[in-house]
Amino acid sequence: MSKTTSNVGYGILGLALVLALSLAGPGWAAMAATPQYPCSIKVPEPEPANLATLAKITPDQAKAAAQAARPGSQVKQVELENENGCLVYDVEFVDGWEIKIDAGNGKVLDQHQEGPEEGKKER
Repeated sequence: MSKTTSNVGYGILGLALVLALSLAGPGWAAMAATPQYPCSIKVPEPEPANLATLAKITPDQAKAAAQAARPGSQVKQVELENENGCLVYDVEFVDGWEIKIDAGNGKVLDQHQEGPEEGKKER
């Protein structure tokens, strides 16, 4: 394949990619940037006013599960959240680490650290 033919192929491929992404609509980018967790409790629509009624574990149990994943770290706060339709506890540590705990079974779903210039570090 000649260099000219190769460049044309890349141009067509690029154009096809742009077209596919534009047809997908603006929602695809948000979905790609939003983490999806395998969770045990799905939050129904419309969302209940009190998410705590759906949780199977307490905030203290979520805190203990997060601390087991990050021994020696100090917890700053624990919040129950609807994240992408999953009921999770968001446990934040004073050192910038954040751990998502499944509100149904206490499993660690995700953990990452946000730094001022580093962005998000997955672990």
